[in-house]
Amino acid sequence: MKGRLIVILLAGLAIGALLAWLLVTGTTQVTPVEDVIFAEPPPTATPAPEQRITLFFAGDDGLLHPEIRTAPLPEETTARIRVVFGELLAGPRGALQPILPYPAELRTLFVTPSGRVYLDLTGPPEPLEGSATELMMIYGLVNSILLNTDVIAVQVLFDGTENVTLTGHLDLSRPLVLNKDFIGR
Repeated sequence: MKGRLIVILLAGLAIGALLAWLLVTGTTQVTPVEDVIFAEPPPTATPAPEQRITLFFAGDDGLLHPEIRTAPLPEETTARIRVVFGELLAGPRGALQPILPYPAELRTLFVTPSGRVYLDLTGPPEPLEGSATELMMIYGLVNSILLNTDVIAVQVLFDGTENVTLTGHLDLSRPLVLNKDFIGR
């Protein structure tokens, strides 16, 4: 029995010595600098290429007129729509009139797999008046987005709400498609 106890103690000491050696050698090993793999910095974003875009602004004749300009236009659809909207907010560079009669903000947008865009804008601070205001605003926005992206229809929401109309002249309860009837020559 005494022999068994000695063997168990010696085995325990051997295991303890082995664990101590592993702990000491595992924590004191130095890795040479040339063996260290450093994480590469993230790649620098490549700016979108400048492309020609067509924007529609209101003319004195009550029709929309195209203004062609260049802007950095990304490949991704929602980013393209944001650029087009920003250019529309910047307003025309010539004699045309802005289509947005108030400083609208793009709250959010969503593109469905079928190519429909749901565009949520801040609503007008005061009720808008007149059919020309409504038609120029909505179709200036819709036509500008459709001609500069691969989407097929745009539904405009205001403050997260689907409106039947803004001034009573245009049905906004459904997505709208390109409308050339309001484009002047």
